[in-house]
Amino acid sequence: MAVKTSGIPKRSARAQLSEYKRKRDFTRTGEPSGDEAPSSPRTGSLRFVIQKHAASRLHFDLRLELDGVMKSWAVPKGPSLDPSVKRLAMQVEDHAKG
Repeated sequence: MAVKTSGIPKRSARAQLSEYKRKRDFTRTGEPSGDEAPSSPRTGSLRFVIQKHAASRLHFDLRLELDGVMKSWAVPKGPSLDPSVKRLAMQVEDHAKG
């Protein structure tokens, strides 16, 4: 999957996480706030995450590390092992690395 970034001014990780922080109360959740560096920083490699998320509606989260944050998509029907099957993926707010 290609991420189109041309023509978009690059924002700092802090600016990219403003929506993420606005939606959360970090005194009530174990999610990372993004204020601290991750406990085990990796050099030269980027991370990705696919997780089953039992929120108000069951879906899967796809997160790709880019520009100091985890770019995030919600995938309602989950990933498919068949490359010919297309799935809807809705981009959501960036998440902190944790």
